Amino acid sequence: MSERFRNRMAGHGRQTIVACIAGACAGASTRWLADAPVLILTLVAIVAVALVLTTPRAPVSGVTAGSISAAVAVQLPLLQIEPVFQGLLYGLLTALTLAGPLTIRRALHQRREFQRRGWQLAATESQRRASETRAAVQRERMTLAAEMHDGLGHSLTLIAVRLGQLSVTASLSDDDRAEVANIRELAADAADNLGLAVRLLRESDNAAASWAPQTIEDSVEGARRAGMHVDAKVDDTLREKASEETANAVARVVQEGLTNAAKHASGQPVTIRVETHGETVIARISNPLPERQAESTGPGFGLTGLRHRARMLDGHLSVDSTAAAYSITLTLPLHARVSGDRAPDDLVIVEAENEAASLRANAARKAITVPLALASALAFVVAGYFVLANTLPVLSSSQFAAIAVGDDRASVEQVLPALDMLDAPRDEFPARSAEECRYFEAEVSFFERVDVYVVCFASEQVSRTGTVPAS
Repeated sequence: MSERFRNRMAGHGRQTIVACIAGACAGASTRWLADAPVLILTLVAIVAVALVLTTPRAPVSGVTAGSISAAVAVQLPLLQIEPVFQGLLYGLLTALTLAGPLTIRRALHQRREFQRRGWQLAATESQRRASETRAAVQRERMTLAAEMHDGLGHSLTLIAVRLGQLSVTASLSDDDRAEVANIRELAADAADNLGLAVRLLRESDNAAASWAPQTIEDSVEGARRAGMHVDAKVDDTLREKASEETANAVARVVQEGLTNAAKHASGQPVTIRVETHGETVIARISNPLPERQAESTGPGFGLTGLRHRARMLDGHLSVDSTAAAYSITLTLPLHARVSGDRAPDDLVIVEAENEAASLRANAARKAITVPLALASALAFVVAGYFVLANTLPVLSSSQFAAIAVGDDRASVEQVLPALDMLDAPRDEFPARSAEECRYFEAEVSFFERVDVYVVCFASEQVSRTGTVPAS
C-alpha cells in the first residue's frame, strides 16, 4: 500500500468506504435490471445523488471499481459468456452514472475553491503591500524621532543640567542667578515639548526604526563633560563580536540611561555595565535616586522606543525602579537582526496560486477524462460484444445435420456454440409450450441475415429442429 494511498484513506476513509459499498450495491442491483428496470434505474439514480451529497471526497476509482466488479460478479454463477458481458456492460453504465456527477461536482467545488483562494491571496498581497508601506513610513518617522530625541533632546538636557549647576555658583549676583534659572526653565520646557513631538512621531504599532546613535564612549564622555559622575565598564570586544543592530541598541540604551539620570537624578552617580555572556549581551545602567524622586514618574518616550526595538531584535528591556534606585537592563542576542515583515513574500504567494490552479485543473481534467474513459470502455465492450455475437453463434450445415430429434440435450449442447445469434427470428420459428429453442446462423454475418438453424429442447431432449431461410 503506497504512502499516498494510506494518507488518502486516513483523510477520507469513511467517505471512501461508504462510496465503495454504495457503488458495489448499485452494480450488484443490475442483476435484476431486466426484471425490474424502473426500480433498478431509480435505485442507481438515488445512489448517484447520495454520493454527490454525502461523499464528495470519495475516490472515483473506488466507486468505479466497486460498481463494475459487483455487476460482473453477480453474473458469474450463471457460467455463461453472455451474462458476463451483460454484467460488464451494466457495470460500466452504472459506473458512468455514479462517477460522472461526482467528478462534475468536484470540479465545480474546485472552481469555487480556486476563486475563494484567489480572493484570499489578493487580500494577503494587499496586506503585505500595505504593511510594507506602513513600515517604510514608520521607519522615516522613527528615524526622525530618534534624531530629535537622541540628538536635540540629549543636548537640551545637558544644557539644563549645566545651567542648573551654574545657577548655584556663589559668584553670581541675585539677578544673574535668576536669569540663569529662567533660562534653565526654558531649556527644560523645550525638552518637554520635544518629547511631545517625538511621541507623536512614534505613535504606531509597526515601527521598524533604523538609526545610528552615538557610541557608548561618546555618550559617556558627553555626560562626564556635563559634570555627571559615570562609572562605566564596557566589553571592549563588543563592537567586534556583536552585530551592528545589537551594538547600536546597546549604545542607544546607555544614552537613554544617562539622559534619564541627568533629568531625574541630577548629581547622582551613574553605573554602566555592558557584558557579553556567550551569545547574549547584557547592558545595565543604574543610578541611585534622590529622596525627592521617590515618587517617580512613569517611563518616558525614549524607553518606549527602546522596548519596541528590543522586541524587534528578539531581546528584552526591563526597568527596575525603587524608592532608592533606578536601573535599565537590556538583554539582546549577540548577533541580533531586525525582524522583517511577517507578511508572506512573493514566492509564497506564487506557490499558493500555483497550487490552487493545479487543483482546479486536475479536477476539471478528471471531470472530462473519467466519464470519457468510462464511455470509451462502454463503447469498446459494446463493439466487442457485437463482434462476438456475430461470429461465435455459427453452426455449420454438417453439425446441424448431425442433430436429430430425440438426441440427449447434454451431448448436443457440447456441439452448439456458446452464444445464440442476435435478433433471432423467434416469430418465424417460435418455441412451443415447454420448449426452449436456440438460434444459430449458418455463417458469419454482421448486417445481413443468412439461414438460421433452430434447435429446440424439451424434457432434456431435442424436440425438433428447423431452418429459417435468409430473407
